[in-house]
Amino acid sequence: MKEIKITLTRTHPSLNDWTNWHWAKKSKVKKSFEDEIGWLVGKYGEPKLTNCDVKIIYTFKSKRRRDKDNYTPKFIMDGLVKSGILNDDNDNEIYLNWLIQQGPEEKTEIFINLRQ
Repeated sequence: MKEIKITLTRTHPSLNDWTNWHWAKKSKVKKSFEDEIGWLVGKYGEPKLTNCDVKIIYTFKSKRRRDKDNYTPKFIMDGLVKSGILNDDNDNEIYLNWLIQQGPEEKTEIFINLRQ
């Protein structure tokens, strides 16, 4: 397995948005991300990867300026662990980086690579 690539056709809400939501709404949206990620990684089984790099690229259609720290990938990382593709999302097991860019369609791309 060289690289796992997962593409979502949406981005998750910013930290500014979801921290002000009612707990029930936050739970529902988080679960929708966990379910979608679980379905997309199902073909890989449950490898419980450790010692890997996770890179997330958020692509937004609008050119509006966004702060990287408002897009901390909490829902995505929890989905990757819950799906079984990652053993854990602590910094001893993975190196995480995420980027924000502008493009023709809104999407989130997740790349998982094992470190040599």
